[in-house]
Amino acid sequence: MVFGRCRFIKDWPEWETSVHEDESQFRRQGRAMTYPFEFKVKKTYKVAVFTSEDLLRLYQTTLSDCTCGDFQERKLPCKHIYRLAVELGLIEIIKRSRTDTNGYNKEVIMEIVNSDDWDNHPEQIKRQTSAMDKKCTPTSINFENKTGIFTGSGKKPYETSAITCTCRDFFVRRLPCKHIYRLRYELTNNESS
Repeated sequence: MVFGRCRFIKDWPEWETSVHEDESQFRRQGRAMTYPFEFKVKKTYKVAVFTSEDLLRLYQTTLSDCTCGDFQERKLPCKHIYRLAVELGLIEIIKRSRTDTNGYNKEVIMEIVNSDDWDNHPEQIKRQTSAMDKKCTPTSINFENKTGIFTGSGKKPYETSAITCTCRDFFVRRLPCKHIYRLRYELTNNESS
């Protein structure tokens, strides 16, 4: 499966896959393979030490943490984390398709919109699968209003209803995202209880 520019070879549970689909992450994924840093990887411990281009700074990196300023500020995968994931054989970084705009293929979106059954399209099935991940558990649900709050990749949480969400995936595609699918699941299970 591909998320952003990451083709997953093995499971990488430290990060929710949607994190890799953000435009800002695409740049970091690309720099992971082109930036002129030096590094040493200890595969047994799944850690690496990266040296800055000017050789003045060392960055300690794991699959979930890095001492670089970018990670410390954003708390999202930096180029060092992506490169470590590549070196450990979890992902490979692929080139972006020309039909891919901001991480979304317009042709695929139109294909889903024009289909009779959105929920059974492979792209939507991916989102339904992601919806059941532990990391996609809502932080709160208002069963009366049929809305939920989900932790987002940024500081602001996602506000979700059965038909809308404030996450980037819904904003770009205007199709059900994993948060919508998870909220629908939670609401349906509450009704049958």
